[in-house]
Amino acid sequence: MELFAENVNCFVFEKQKWKKAFIPVPREAELTVNINGKKLVSILCTPYNLEYLVLGFLYSESIIKSADDFEKFNIDSEKYIADVYIKNRNYKIPENRILTSGFGKGTMFEAEGRGIDTDFKIKPEKIFSLVKQLNSSMELYKTSGGVHASALANHERILSIAEDIGRHNTFDKIQGECLKKNILTRDCIVITTGRISSEMLLKASRMGLPVVVSMKSPTGNAVAFAEKLNITLIGKAKGEKIVVYTNAHRLKEH
Repeated sequence: MELFAENVNCFVFEKQKWKKAFIPVPREAELTVNINGKKLVSILCTPYNLEYLVLGFLYSESIIKSADDFEKFNIDSEKYIADVYIKNRNYKIPENRILTSGFGKGTMFEAEGRGIDTDFKIKPEKIFSLVKQLNSSMELYKTSGGVHASALANHERILSIAEDIGRHNTFDKIQGECLKKNILTRDCIVITTGRISSEMLLKASRMGLPVVVSMKSPTGNAVAFAEKLNITLIGKAKGEKIVVYTNAHRLKEH
């Protein structure tokens, strides 16, 4: 993960003394995604696993349905340009964009989620264990801090993990990896270090996730969306404590 951090000169004040230091911070890039020769969006991101990021973003926006929907897929890792040609040559770039709450250039084109219909249940103790696994697996955060991390997991272990300066990007990177590796996301849970907003819930619903866990708090809209989409929304996950905001039956009636 050292490749995705850069060292900067700074001053540290500690124990009543100043000292110079050379400290790593996460790298940031603006990735331009072109669809069939036309610009779709620019995404501010941490420049690793860019293929997964693009795959996941296009899937979450219903632009593709699988990893087989491409005629050409090329990413210039130096200029940060993704040139994507999909089989649907009649696809038109959407005019309406929704700026997400994550950062100024976060963008969504859709605002409809998919309701979750599943008998999935999980014990609170399993969630505590998975949160600990995520905390111990955040490699870039350990190197530089300044990033979010999310993980896809089943009842026992983490299946995919992603780190990025953007909360939304971590969900898209997970989705992209799952598409690439044929990992089913239905009846899994996602755990994230970041705040859960309504657009995060929409991405989770498109992945078919019945449970979303955050170490932080959700927004009011996220709680409303979770109720509407039949998602169990959990926040403030730390140690052996969680707060269940919606659909607690998936934990209490295990």
